[in-house]
Amino acid sequence: MKSLQPLLLELAKWALVLWLMSPLAVAMHGPIDFSRVALGILLFILFTGKMLYDTILAPAKTRAERTPLQDVLAMIGSVAVIALAVGMMLVLVGLYVMKVIASWTPPQ
Repeated sequence: MKSLQPLLLELAKWALVLWLMSPLAVAMHGPIDFSRVALGILLFILFTGKMLYDTILAPAKTRAERTPLQDVLAMIGSVAVIALAVGMMLVLVGLYVMKVIASWTPPQ
């Protein structure tokens, strides 16, 4: 049972992110709760950055000894990279949605 605990915790984290971001699936049918979606995006960024750190940067620790400060800075850097990628994606999607909405309204 203890070997399943980390897996269940990981599944619960990502299920929470999916639940928080689920209003995006019906965004065209009405208003959505912005704070819920923003929290979902924030958790997505944090969990993805931590996962990137755990899978790519943490194993490098065995090759070279690093200080705890270097580990924290590497983790913050990986979270920042993920945040930039998600932010750029959101801006592009927002611009596309704006363009689609503008094409629906007739020019005056």
